[in-house]
Amino acid sequence: MEAESKNSQEAEILLEIKEAEKKADEIIERAKRESESILREASRNSSRLITEKEGEIGKGQEKKLADFREKLKLVAEEKMAEGKAQAKQLKAKTEKNKAKAVEFVMKKFEETI
Repeated sequence: MEAESKNSQEAEILLEIKEAEKKADEIIERAKRESESILREASRNSSRLITEKEGEIGKGQEKKLADFREKLKLVAEEKMAEGKAQAKQLKAKTEKNKAKAVEFVMKKFEETI
């Protein structure tokens, strides 16, 4: 009975590790998609603005467009950084759980010897 409980704990720890890894992958993928979406939207907005105002764009408007692109770039970078930070946290949790799992398995192995 005790062995079943320990096996169950081992399985639970391994499941938590896999879930944490999956969440980390999902966060990274979501951050990439959000970044790509922001860049696509920026491109669409920039193209539309240029088309509508093609004859009227002056140096001041060109400066505004450059600022807009830079701001969008910063937002995209910020989103990516947030996603990476979350992924790093999940990875650290995964590593912590892996270490616990290894320690647990080694302890059980030593007990059987």
